Amino acid sequence: MLGLVACQAPQQDETAPTIEYIKRPKVRAVADIADFDYDKLATEIANYFLYFGSDHDLNQSDLVHGYYASNDYQAHWLDISDTLQKAEFLRILASAETHGLERNTYHYDRLATNLGNLSFFFFETGDINYPLWAESEILLSDGLMLLSEHLQQGVFDPLNNRDYHYYIPSQASVFDPFSVFYVDDLSMFFETMISSTHYKALQNALVKRLEKPENTRTSRDADTLNILRVNLERWRWNPLFSDAERVVYVNIPAFEMMVLEGDSVLMWSKVCVGVKRQATYAMHYQEHLRNPQTTPKPRHNETPILQSAISYLVLNPNWNVPTSIARGQVLENIQNDPNYLSRMGYHVYLGNRLIDPHSVDWHAVSATNFPYRLQQSAGDQNAMGRMKFMFPNPFSVYLHDTPSKPDFSRRNRAVSHGCVRVENYLELAHVLLSNTNHDLAYLRKTIGLDGNTHQPLQTVNLFLRPTVPVIIDYKTAWMDARGNLHTYPDVYERDRLILEALQR
Repeated sequence: MLGLVACQAPQQDETAPTIEYIKRPKVRAVADIADFDYDKLATEIANYFLYFGSDHDLNQSDLVHGYYASNDYQAHWLDISDTLQKAEFLRILASAETHGLERNTYHYDRLATNLGNLSFFFFETGDINYPLWAESEILLSDGLMLLSEHLQQGVFDPLNNRDYHYYIPSQASVFDPFSVFYVDDLSMFFETMISSTHYKALQNALVKRLEKPENTRTSRDADTLNILRVNLERWRWNPLFSDAERVVYVNIPAFEMMVLEGDSVLMWSKVCVGVKRQATYAMHYQEHLRNPQTTPKPRHNETPILQSAISYLVLNPNWNVPTSIARGQVLENIQNDPNYLSRMGYHVYLGNRLIDPHSVDWHAVSATNFPYRLQQSAGDQNAMGRMKFMFPNPFSVYLHDTPSKPDFSRRNRAVSHGCVRVENYLELAHVLLSNTNHDLAYLRKTIGLDGNTHQPLQTVNLFLRPTVPVIIDYKTAWMDARGNLHTYPDVYERDRLILEALQR
């Protein structure tokens, strides 16, 4: 059935998965110090939520309150005797900037002032400001919980953003917002939270550039920092693949495809991707949301971000023309050229019945009155080219060859209807079939590249065992194996949405 799907961009929305939050008990108690009343501190913590229950300074008021309520409002973090521990808390919050995040999102400056004042007045004057202790305890919990969430899941939620078209599932592990309360080593917990080598390479590039004094940074430096911040955020949504497995990786802004295996690039190719949506798309989409019964959902051809696995290859594919393409571009070509259908190898069906295209008055046919189904036979003129690579996805997109070879010479290769056109398709097939007996000679002969033009082309399906992961991604920054940073144009103009979320 996959061989019959059309090449078109996604037109449906995905429901974001729910996240189960797990409460954990407090695992340690603060030390007792003479003259410090921890019960009084607990009372002040309870009072904070009583009087400031919807405090706008807290990012996760309900979660933080829930934790303390389930633990009799006892303090968890602030031990009056341990000033070194306070410095470690601040160091963890400050480390947010090495991930491209703003440290004051996690109350860094406010806590630095509070904790400094509390220690000074207690040890110098013996004064104990319990309400300020309580506020600091609560802000610290809120900051650490939020930083943990942002590092494990990201700040921007692509699954709930209609403009982003992100179709990679969240990570399988359930995020626990209370995990910061029961880890044995909090510093190690944050340091080892993200293990992806691709993430760490971008992070190192960010830190290196942050070391440059701010008053010496140029506008280009600022742009690079923002690009790094945005793409670190993208890696936080999902690590996508392990460093060891073989994966076919398409990067839309780079207009390139790689077969990766560990640190090795087994092959590389230029690709063409879906054309950018029209500038009026957002306006039409809002009209659709306001009046879904009368205003159809606008279509677009942007290639979706997705994760799947290539299960088989089709050699000499037929092409079942998507209705939207048949009613638009193809119908226009038919009306301008009576021989277009026969010259391009199209067959016309009415229902399941093959009909003579010359029996149709095509000038009487319109986009709203188009009852026909078009199929293009295998051959040089076929829009799928000589080969396509199939993987299950709900958007009818795949990788394929193309007869439009000049498009690979373009600088901006966002020219397709949503599928990914691969320039070095034959090399890709050879790599994917390397553990089979289908060698390069067999492939060339089957698709008619061996010089024998007398044999009719036969459609052949070649299945992969095991399947090979494929990822179509959107990264405007990439670190290669040599540590070189590459940046790419934001072809679908998506960086701005993420940067705005990071700056809020």
